[in-house]
Parts: sequence; structure tokens; C-alpha cells
Amino acid sequence: MTETTQHIAFSRAGQPLDALPRCSGVYRFFDIEGSLLYVGKSVDIHSRVAQHLNEGRKPGRHQRLMSQVARIDCQLTAGEIGALLIENAAIKSEVPLFNRRQRQLRRLWTIQLQAASDGFLQPTAIDFAPTGSREADTYGLFANKHRITTTIQNLARDHALCLRMMGLDKGKGACFQHQLKRCDGACAGQESAESHNARLLDHLDRQRIAAWPFDGPLLLVEHTIRPVDSQPERQLHLVDQWAWHGCFDSGDDANCALKNPLATPFDRDAYRLIYSAIYRGRVALQDALTQRALVNPLLAERQAAS
Repeated sequence: MTETTQHIAFSRAGQPLDALPRCSGVYRFFDIEGSLLYVGKSVDIHSRVAQHLNEGRKPGRHQRLMSQVARIDCQLTAGEIGALLIENAAIKSEVPLFNRRQRQLRRLWTIQLQAASDGFLQPTAIDFAPTGSREADTYGLFANKHRITTTIQNLARDHALCLRMMGLDKGKGACFQHQLKRCDGACAGQESAESHNARLLDHLDRQRIAAWPFDGPLLLVEHTIRPVDSQPERQLHLVDQWAWHGCFDSGDDANCALKNPLATPFDRDAYRLIYSAIYRGRVALQDALTQRALVNPLLAERQAAS
């Protein structure tokens, strides 16, 4: 895994801003005893730490943080995506004192849509597996089944969807909400399954956890055009089933990691970062096993929709 790290001593008398790199990466603040205080990221570490210093002049939490900093470690990356992924993983695994606490994964539930015999999609609560294959789209992460029911009820109320056609209201014919003009009438034959399904999918899309659209593990290739001193020009992010398995300087290093795979659990924040990077075409894609270039299906989907 990439370990391009600079260790910079920090003192109140002579703050070494000139020694800080002017490029993307992750920085860590340590106190005099070596305890980790804070993990952050920036596309320009020098400028971001200068902001920390300015904010630390005002009384409050930030001043308490900066008054304890004795060392700054800077881990340089080829670009912003690497910095975002490394920061996200570091905050959750290293538990710095001043970062917002991240809740650990526990048993979670998600929504899976299943088509009924009449063609209407019905939301079903299923266990969310933290590892394993992502073979179908699911929607949201919930602490229990009750929260899923509440979410669907709120969607129906706010967007005139039909609880009966979604399987949450028993009976036949027009539902009570339709009589109150709070349902657009799928239950009364006034809206087709196609229209109702499209509206439901549209409102669930923000919470979508997409099926993994590749045949196997993937490398996200990130470049920087003009690297500064010690900054990597190119880095590879190993991803499989939306789980991030680390940042590497070469395909051989990534392949070594593939030979000894870790059961890395799904992380919602990492998923959003990875999905966005692929969808927006901000990285090149390679098959992790063969290192051959791959067509970006999410970018093609985005271009087709625009």
C-alpha cells in the first residue's frame, strides 16, 4: 500500500508552513506524546493547515486542538479521490480524538424491490450483508424493519404513492388514501404500474446502493498532471463490490493484495465516493486481475441520460 508520508515537527514559535506540501493528500495531527488528534484531507495541504492555524486563534474547540499539535504527518496522494478514501478509512480505523465519531457497522436492514404479479414494485425489508456480492440494487441502510416501513409510508404520503399497490395496505379496490385524494389512484386503475414504479424509483434513488456492475475486482486509476516533490504521479485504488481495499503505486502491489484478500465490510461513505468518481468519469478503470482497460458503464449511462 502507498506510504508516501512526510513527518513535520510543529512548534508554537516557528510553525513550519513552508515545509508543508502544496498538493493533495491526508494530514494527521499528533500531540507531544504521539497520540492522534485529528485526520483531515485537502487538495492543498499547505493551505488547509494554514486555515487550521487561523481558526485556532479563536477560542473554542479548534483552539484546543491546535494548542496540542506537536507533529504533522502528511500522506501525499495523486489526487483528491485518494485523499477522500484514505481520510474516510483512517477516521474510522484510527479514531482520532477531535474527529467526529463514526458509528460502527452493526446488523442493518435495506430495501429490496420485488415485482408483484400485477407488475407493481413492492418494497421488502431484507438483511444487509456487510460483505459479499452486490448482485441487485438495494435502497438505504436502516437500524430495523420499522424504520423501513416508516420510510415507505412517508414516501407514499409526500408523493401520492399507493401503499396498497406496494403491499403495505391490505384490501382490494381503491385505498382509503385515494378517497382522501392522497394517492394518485394506482389502486383504482388511474395510474399504470410503469408510472407508479418510475415515481417510486425516482424517490428512492438517492438512497440506492447499486449492484456491482463489473465481473470482478477493479482498479481505479488516478493521475496528477504536475506532481510536486514526493507526490505520486499515479495511484491505483483496489475496489471490489464497492469495498475499498487500499491505495497502491503499481498493479503488482495491488495483485499482491488480491492474493491475500481481506473481508472488508461495505462502508456507505466509501461507496458514495467510489460511485461518484466512476459516474463522473474522474478515474480510468482497469480489470484488477488482467490490468486491461475497461469501459466505464456508469459514465456511458450518465451520457445517455443527458
